[in-house]
Amino acid sequence: MRRNALVGLLVVPLLTMTACGPGTASAHHAGTPSGAPPASTSSGPSHAPSASSQATLPAGLVLGPTGLGPLHFGMTTRQATATGMLATPATRAPEADRCTEYPLTGGTVQDAFAMVSPDRGVVVIAAPRAVRTPQHIGAGSTLAQVQAAYPKLAPSHNGTKVAPVPGNPAAQYRFAFDGGTVLAISMMDNQDCAS
Repeated sequence: MRRNALVGLLVVPLLTMTACGPGTASAHHAGTPSGAPPASTSSGPSHAPSASSQATLPAGLVLGPTGLGPLHFGMTTRQATATGMLATPATRAPEADRCTEYPLTGGTVQDAFAMVSPDRGVVVIAAPRAVRTPQHIGAGSTLAQVQAAYPKLAPSHNGTKVAPVPGNPAAQYRFAFDGGTVLAISMMDNQDCAS
């Protein structure tokens, strides 16, 4: 249940921000209400778990500045799948009628995912809990640690906070907090998934 709410906290604000245009945020929320599990529909027939969904992600992955390990922003679905980081089946993101969500290998969309735009490729990556940023921020980091690592940290939708990604001015981290500590991190770059 907590993971389902987390997906809503990380995805819906990402989508509503880009609906307003580059670099702006909207106070209007579209899609799944905060705390509600996002509904998803399959973009194709249901498949048995593939070998890639039974594998695990490499150890030592870092989120930023251009992606997560070998998974980079802007990669096409084919390129991203070739990294071995995406599991199947993919689902159409309900809040993003034009994009597809892929769980990262070894998990589910509620654990960690990549969102792929048909026009811009990989545009959102929600990291697994064990992953850190290059500034050593990850699940369990305190708000004070995040503020020290990212001085431009700012409030955003649904209690999340956002910060520019050092080394990639087009990208932004989104941090979900629970009781003053980071619950999850996602990163977006050139995101166009909202209609």
